[in-house]
Amino acid sequence: MKIIPLAEVTARVSEIAQVLSDGGLACFPLRGTYRIAADVRSVDAVTRLVQSKRRAKSHPALVAVPDLASAKGVVDGTTWKTTRRLAEKLWPGPITMVLPPSKELPAKVRAMLTKATGKLGVRAPQDPLAAAIVLAFGGPILLSSANLEKKPGANSAVAVRQRFTHSVDLWVDAGDVPPAPPSTIAEVTESGFTILREGAVTRAEIERALG
Repeated sequence: MKIIPLAEVTARVSEIAQVLSDGGLACFPLRGTYRIAADVRSVDAVTRLVQSKRRAKSHPALVAVPDLASAKGVVDGTTWKTTRRLAEKLWPGPITMVLPPSKELPAKVRAMLTKATGKLGVRAPQDPLAAAIVLAFGGPILLSSANLEKKPGANSAVAVRQRFTHSVDLWVDAGDVPPAPPSTIAEVTESGFTILREGAVTRAEIERALG
């Protein structure tokens, strides 16, 4: 596993993007936890991520995108009024929209990531590092917390290094990551939305965004 100290990461974002482009796995901090990232369009990369996590697929998978246009190849429903308004008013930001998967994704990827819920979550990250990586990569990135299924410790540098030394290709070492409010998760349909988890973005903010 190659390690990039946090102090050097700004100058080495393209290196992280290249690892993802080559089908590798990268790990970096985002909103109070380390995240493992992979090219969501690569069957091999997604398979590696799922196997490294021993993931039970009990939650909607999270895909980071630079903007709503880039989400079109990941999820359906990007033209719905609710989706467009939330993206326009609240992205980039800590709100994940849960939508049906796009058939543009490889069938094996859809099967692995939507087994539990039938949906995928998409978010345009506000965090400067994550946003820079997504922009440099130029496409959607699958993100998953850096912990084994049902195991804590995704904010601990020591735990992440011990558990993922042999499965992650590149790690941004930021030390222990301080806690942050969770993102808000909203399932969006053609007729409206349902909050699955209220977090950094409140229901009132969502309702204001929708007018």
